[in-house]
Amino acid sequence: MTEAAAKPMSDTERAAMVPPEGRPNFMFEHPFGLRRYALADDILEEQALIPMRDSIKLAASIFRPRGVATPLPVIVTATPYAKDDFDQWFYFRDAPEGNVPGGGFYMGDVTVSERTAFEAPDPGWWVPRGYVVVLVDQPGLGRSESNPAGSPGPEARWHDTMDWIEAQPWSTGNIGMSGVSALCATQWIAAKAPAPRQLKAIIPWEGINATGPGNGYGGIPELNFPVWLEQVWVGRALNRAANGPEGFIFNWVYDSGSITVPALVCSSFSDQELHTWDTFDAFSRMRSKDKWLYGHRRQKWAAYYGEAELQLQKRFLDCFLKDGAADMDGVARVRLEINADRFSYKVIEADDWPIPGTSYESFWLDAGGSSLGRGEPAGASSCVISPLAEGRPADRAVFDFSFDRATDLVGHAALHLFIEAEDTDDVDLFVGLEKLDGQGNEVYFFSDSGGNANGPVTRGWLRASCRGIDAAASTDWRPVRKLGTAGPLPHGIVEVQVPLMPFGTSFAAGDTLRLVVQSWSQPGQWEGGELRRWDAISRGRCRIHAGAASPSRLVLPVLGPDAKVRAAPATET
Repeated sequence: MTEAAAKPMSDTERAAMVPPEGRPNFMFEHPFGLRRYALADDILEEQALIPMRDSIKLAASIFRPRGVATPLPVIVTATPYAKDDFDQWFYFRDAPEGNVPGGGFYMGDVTVSERTAFEAPDPGWWVPRGYVVVLVDQPGLGRSESNPAGSPGPEARWHDTMDWIEAQPWSTGNIGMSGVSALCATQWIAAKAPAPRQLKAIIPWEGINATGPGNGYGGIPELNFPVWLEQVWVGRALNRAANGPEGFIFNWVYDSGSITVPALVCSSFSDQELHTWDTFDAFSRMRSKDKWLYGHRRQKWAAYYGEAELQLQKRFLDCFLKDGAADMDGVARVRLEINADRFSYKVIEADDWPIPGTSYESFWLDAGGSSLGRGEPAGASSCVISPLAEGRPADRAVFDFSFDRATDLVGHAALHLFIEAEDTDDVDLFVGLEKLDGQGNEVYFFSDSGGNANGPVTRGWLRASCRGIDAAASTDWRPVRKLGTAGPLPHGIVEVQVPLMPFGTSFAAGDTLRLVVQSWSQPGQWEGGELRRWDAISRGRCRIHAGAASPSRLVLPVLGPDAKVRAAPATET
C-alpha cells in the first residue's frame, strides 16, 4: 500500500462546502482546538510483547503509576493506527500538514497528554485516577507480528491478551475497554460471547458494527473513505517486518446480539455518514443487563475527551472494575441531546432506545404541491429526478411540512417511496431532511463526525437494486435491508424503503421540515470532512409517484404525550 499525496482544496471547492448563512462557519476556518500536555513524571511507560497461542507476539504500551506496587484495574484497547504514532491528530489539519481528502476537519476542542494515541484513552488522565492503561497494536500493524495465513481470529487474540494482562503483578485482573471508532469496533469483537472472563465493562464510543459505512448501509459504493483509510491511515501503520495485517482488520464478523458485558455506549446524531446507524443498532441488540446510552450531536473526539464525559466514564468503570456498586445509581439508561440548531439543545432522558411510547407518524408526499401532509392526497401526482455529473439544486424533488406546534422528532425515520425507472434498470436515491426556520432560512447542524458544521437534520441513501428488506429485523419506521442485491428494477412502479439515520431535532411552531430526494450527491450540500465521493449511477431518470395508488410517505418519530421521556437535571442543559 502506498500513501496518497494530500491534495489542497481549491477556492471553488471550499466555497461549495459553505452554504451562505452569515454566521461563523467552522468548515471554512478549520479551527483545530488541540491542546497537549506532558505526561507526569510519576507515570511509567513500559513496552511489552504479549505472546499469542500461535507463537506470534503483539506489541503493547503499558502506562501505570511509577513505584506503586498495588495491583490496579486495567483499561485496554487495540489500534490499527500504530500505538506509538502520537502525531496522527495533526493529519486533520489543512494541507500540506494534513492528509484528509478535501482539507482540514473540525474536530472540536480536545485536550490530551502527549502520549495519547489517536482515539485511545488518555493515560495522563486515567493513571492518576487509579487505572493502568494498555494499548495494543493490531496484528501486522505498528510493532506487532502477524499470522495472516493461520490466524486464530480476533476473538482468540483478545482472550490471549487478557489472560496475559491478568497474570501481571500490576493488574487486579479486572479489565475494561474503551476507545473511539476503530477502537470501538474492536470492543464489539472482544465482548462477543463467550467474552474473556476478565472483561468486566466496555465503553464503545461510536464505531461501525454489522453494516459498516458506504455500500454496507445503503448499497451505493463510496470511493474516498475506504481508500484513505486503507492506504493513508492504516497503510502508514504497517509493520514492514511482519507478514502483513491479518484479514479480520477489514472484515470483522460482528454479533452484538450476543454481548452481555456491562456497557456505556456513546452514539451521536452527528456521525451519520459513518457510525450513527451501527452504534444505535448495537446498543439496541446487545443483551447486557447493565447498559447505558450517551447521545450527543457534537464532535465524537471532543465529546470522548470532554471533562464531563470523562467523569461519566470513570463513574462507569469504577462501578464495574473497582466494585463501586452504587456508582451508576441515578444515571439514566438513555441520555440524549435534542438540538434546535448547531449549538442549542436540551437534554432528555429515557429508559430505552428507541424511546418507548414514540409515535411513528406518516406524512404523505404530494408531488404536485411539493408538500408533505398528515392526510393522504386524493389525486395522483409524480415528479422526475435525474443524476448529473455535477449536482444542480433544481434537479431534485422537495417536499415541505410546516409545524403548527412545537414538536420534537427523536429516533429512526423511513421514507417509503414509489418509484419508476425511466431509461435505466437501476437508480440511486440520496435523501435528506432539512430544517427551515419561520423566515425560510435553513438551520444547520453538525454532521460527518461533527466535522461538517452545515449538515442537515438527517439523511439516508439507497441503490434501488439493493432494495431487499430483512422483514424479520425491520419495522415500518426502521427498514433494514438485506445485504446484497435484489436485482434490477422491473418495468412499472416499485416501492423502495430508505432508512434514515437516527436523529433528535426540535421544531418550533412555524418551522418547516423539508424532505429532499435526489439521484446525485455533491460535496458540501450535506457532506463535509473527508468529502465523500459516491460511485453513483449516471444514466436514466427516476419518477417519484404519490397518491392513493402509490402512497409515498415519510415516517417520522414524534415525541408525543405517550413518549416515556423526562427532562435531564438542570445542571446538564
